[in-house]
Amino acid sequence: MDNKNSVKEEIRITGFKSVYYFEHGKEFYHAPEQHDYWEIVYVDKGEIIAVTDGVGQSLTAGQAIFHQPNDIHSHISNKKVPNNMFVVTFFTSSPAMDFFRKKTFNIDQNLKPLLNLFLKEAKNALGEVQGNYKERRALDFSEEKFGSTQLMAAYLEEFLIKLIRSGGQQGSLLRDSVEARKIAQNSTAQLIEEYLQEKVYSYLTLDELCAHFFMGKSKLSGIFKERTGKSPMQYFSHLKIEEAKRLLRDEANSVSEIADRLCFSGIHSFTRAFKNVTGFSPTDYKKSIY
Repeated sequence: MDNKNSVKEEIRITGFKSVYYFEHGKEFYHAPEQHDYWEIVYVDKGEIIAVTDGVGQSLTAGQAIFHQPNDIHSHISNKKVPNNMFVVTFFTSSPAMDFFRKKTFNIDQNLKPLLNLFLKEAKNALGEVQGNYKERRALDFSEEKFGSTQLMAAYLEEFLIKLIRSGGQQGSLLRDSVEARKIAQNSTAQLIEEYLQEKVYSYLTLDELCAHFFMGKSKLSGIFKERTGKSPMQYFSHLKIEEAKRLLRDEANSVSEIADRLCFSGIHSFTRAFKNVTGFSPTDYKKSIY
């Protein structure tokens, strides 16, 4: 007779996507992102603003936030102090994870050691934990010490189970903060500016811009116009014309070549846009210089 009782797996981690320990300055921010796996962000030092589906929430040292699959989210320094963030993204299909949706948590001294153990095993699995946001790369467990990734999963599972056992004592639903949302919107507008500057030699539509930042047209345009006084596409057009003026000052560039390089649909479209901004045609502008 088989008397074996099976283990009930309330939470099962099936894989990891990334493990980071970032040390950010007080001006750090990143563009909104969306993915099909879970993410936990623990603030080890300082303070950040986490934005989830438009809701801005301040988090201080010792607090963590969960982003469920397909949440649109970003993280921003509060412009006052630097911060250290411990970030883990992982895969699980366990129904018990519903407990963590749209919640933040205070991580007490009983739970913090589990994060430290996880981080130790992540180093055993990876050699080092990535810390440069701009140079993020895929995980490589090919040289892991025996059992490291299994221990990583075990420690994270224990951490999650104990958070659920605590009930509502350590967790709370996201609460929108006006100040946090304002900082987040300013940072997002700055990111849009930088993105438009990078794309000055590309063809770009408002739909493509909104898709990149996971925002609707009215919301993105409103945030951007409040910061710059221009709509995103007006700003983009002015960037192109300023770059065209720079190129026109170089005698080696013809008007048609510049129109093509800046991805205008044709020389007539370029001329019309240039004249709307400067009051001159490109040819007249070039003549006025020489």
